[in-house]
Amino acid sequence: MSISIASTTTAPTASTNTSVDTIKNNEPLAVRVMRLSKPALYQNIPVYGEDESSSSVAAFLTGQSHDIAIGSDNSVFSHLLVLPYSFGNVFLGEIFSAIVALHNQSDQILRDVILKTDIQTASQRITLNSSDQNDLNKIELAPDQSISRVLQHEVKELGNHSLVCTVTCIDQNGEKCNLKKVFKLPVGKPIDLKTRFISGATHDEYYIVADIQNQTPSILNMTTVALEPSTAYTAINLSNLHHENSENSLCESWRFIRPNEITTYMFYLKARQDASFEEIHSTTTLGKLDIVWMSGFGERGRLQTNQLPKPTPSIATTNLGYLPDLRIFLMRGQGKCHIEEAQKFSIRILNCTQRTMDLSLNFDSSFSKREQFLWIGIVSKQLGKLEAHHMYDIELELVPLTCGLKRIGGLKLTDLLMRHTYDFDDFHHLFVLPKIVH
Repeated sequence: MSISIASTTTAPTASTNTSVDTIKNNEPLAVRVMRLSKPALYQNIPVYGEDESSSSVAAFLTGQSHDIAIGSDNSVFSHLLVLPYSFGNVFLGEIFSAIVALHNQSDQILRDVILKTDIQTASQRITLNSSDQNDLNKIELAPDQSISRVLQHEVKELGNHSLVCTVTCIDQNGEKCNLKKVFKLPVGKPIDLKTRFISGATHDEYYIVADIQNQTPSILNMTTVALEPSTAYTAINLSNLHHENSENSLCESWRFIRPNEITTYMFYLKARQDASFEEIHSTTTLGKLDIVWMSGFGERGRLQTNQLPKPTPSIATTNLGYLPDLRIFLMRGQGKCHIEEAQKFSIRILNCTQRTMDLSLNFDSSFSKREQFLWIGIVSKQLGKLEAHHMYDIELELVPLTCGLKRIGGLKLTDLLMRHTYDFDDFHHLFVLPKIVH
């Protein structure tokens, strides 16, 4: 299936398939560029039946199905094929395929016909047919005779691209003719990627959260979303964790992303056991993400991010020595639990200053609402005076409300003597899993 693309040398409302008679007296050769496309599977608005015994309805009610497709209850696509009616969109990371056709629309034999095609981007010019030996030979075209070339190009840059077709030939009078056609190819982003970095319990542990949004008009099948760690770290894909019965997991086993839908992937990084202290702290990056997807009939796309920078922790302080006034240590607490299970933590507060503090404890409700957990038990407490370099231990309890990786924090310690409040937004991380249903 081929869809023609309009050339910049024609009128904006005209297609490249212009009648031969309208330009026969102007140019001996006609250049046509058509995109090689495949038919698509028809996607309809899902209509769910009322019979709960239906496998499709049961799958939908349990959250294991997207749509009930026409003709098949086990597929998100229907069995109906739809032919493309437009040139379509070109996206970053995909392979653009097209066919360039030359047609001799004159009444004379054209000799020494040579076709050259290039892709012009904002930063470089790429020759597409340099390896095609037929283009290097001098071809002869009789009247109404045509030749064609299939081109493929992996799109690696955003922005406007230009497909430049240059043709040279010699007519029957021995005069050399030159023809140049430029076709515009706007390239868009197939996905929108947002990453978040969370420091772990130790200085050499990190969590990376990647939110991927589908910005194409079709469903994407995310075949691979992997993190390639830097040499000093090892990575674990937390999105693929499954329970022993393989029925409960943090993320669904399918990876279909609808248009404008967002899917979250999580990774855990820790330093290699054989990595030296100097190697760990001299490494400024954590790794890069490798994303591979398929759309339609298996058209493959791939994107790789740049090296992700290592987050640098910030410490708030009021003294001139740039040391923290207060420090919090987690003395007791689990790293993972199940949803809606109460978790107890024991923390230790250390006064690092040379003066006595009169402390009061409160919680930031907006932080717990954003991280979707609920503090229970102590919601505020007057801790009293804490001498210089002394410690205070306190028990806290919370309930996670949703699954995922939670930052535990939102503590506010107020020094009533200095009238200064210290915020602790990240002193622990809790990995929350779904409940196991027996």
